[in-house]
Amino acid sequence: MIFSAKNYIKNFTPFHWITVCMAIALQVQITLFADGAYLGIRVSLADMLIPVAGLYVLFSLIMKRSVWPQWLVSRMLVWLAILAGVMTVSLVNGYFVNQALLMWAFVNKYVGFYLLLSYLLLGGWILSNAKDRREILTVFTTVFSGFFVVTMLVSAALVYAQYFFSFPLWLSDYPWDGFMANRNAYVVLFVLTFIFIVYDYAKKEHALPLWVINAFWICVPIFYVFNDSRTGWIVSVFLALLLFSKDTLHRLKTVLPVVCVGVLVAYSSYYVTTSKNVLRAYQMQYFLELADGDTAYQGDQKRYIAVEDGLDLYRDHNPIIGAGLGSYKPFQIEKRGEYIDVMDFTGLWLLVETGALGLVVFSAFFLMSAWVVYRQGYMKGGLSEYHKALFIFLIAFAFMSILHELMYTRVLWFAMGLALAKAKPSA
Repeated sequence: MIFSAKNYIKNFTPFHWITVCMAIALQVQITLFADGAYLGIRVSLADMLIPVAGLYVLFSLIMKRSVWPQWLVSRMLVWLAILAGVMTVSLVNGYFVNQALLMWAFVNKYVGFYLLLSYLLLGGWILSNAKDRREILTVFTTVFSGFFVVTMLVSAALVYAQYFFSFPLWLSDYPWDGFMANRNAYVVLFVLTFIFIVYDYAKKEHALPLWVINAFWICVPIFYVFNDSRTGWIVSVFLALLLFSKDTLHRLKTVLPVVCVGVLVAYSSYYVTTSKNVLRAYQMQYFLELADGDTAYQGDQKRYIAVEDGLDLYRDHNPIIGAGLGSYKPFQIEKRGEYIDVMDFTGLWLLVETGALGLVVFSAFFLMSAWVVYRQGYMKGGLSEYHKALFIFLIAFAFMSILHELMYTRVLWFAMGLALAKAKPSA
């Protein structure tokens, strides 16, 4: 069924509208209260919508207009309680290790984790109560992909606008980060949109609007140039192989002409940009140097330092429960006289601050969730392209988490809530 905005909007329920708002708000981040040594609180626009949505959900439950989320995961609430317990143990452990409650760890990591659970529960509540599961998933996929493509289009247009205007047009500044305030967070959105489009090709008719698909392919080359994420380059190779693994000739004929237009757009951007990073292809140089074992790039040096300091901190404390939430920053300041950077690896910070216990519990929950998503997409008639797409996203997420800290990516938890919930029996 081809997505028709008019047909969907006139029949929208609150479940649809919340899904639409979340699909957009999850792509906008702001930083609050940053001051001096305090990194501030990185919040998504969706974080501000969560309390409003939560009040509506609570009212709906009290009035018996909806039901609690039902889950495909066995004993889901027990799992969530265990995860929360691990974070609580780590917070308390951090207090004893540092002789203080570190506010950055408490607010960003501990309270932030409960915010992630709110996204999971909200996604589950929507799918458990909506009349048509496929329609909700289609709306989320379409609005999410459409808004992301619009941010790419605007960023690309402003690259050329900078040639004519003297005032800064920040959306096009190198590196592109859209509204996410971080280029790697923006790449996560890019990867998810890419996967949605890959699996849209598996359908007899496109569920995504053709303008979204074509605009995406046009923007991909210039995105690679101006976002310049090496992780994005690597993941995209595998996604391209996945795209062309079926109906290869037909998909090549469909995609390549549009991508060629995008290549021309990207090439012409070199004549209007003033970014030395783009003109001298620094990131590609760093990528090739890293492949040869050289770490001339400051970002790579920081990552190696983070690994070294993280493992040192882990060795100094209880291997089961780790060093406690937030312990890495004061440890690095004491060791090096300054705070250099965060542990930019999900598995590493879990091991260091929550110990082997935290790493095992979170890994087990991730693998169990991935298995449920795989089963829904591939083993039950293969009817859900959304579950197929999300399973590939989880694989990509696991890979990207080796290179970046991504556990607090909001869209992951909301999308998982939609995937792990049981639909209404009548759906």
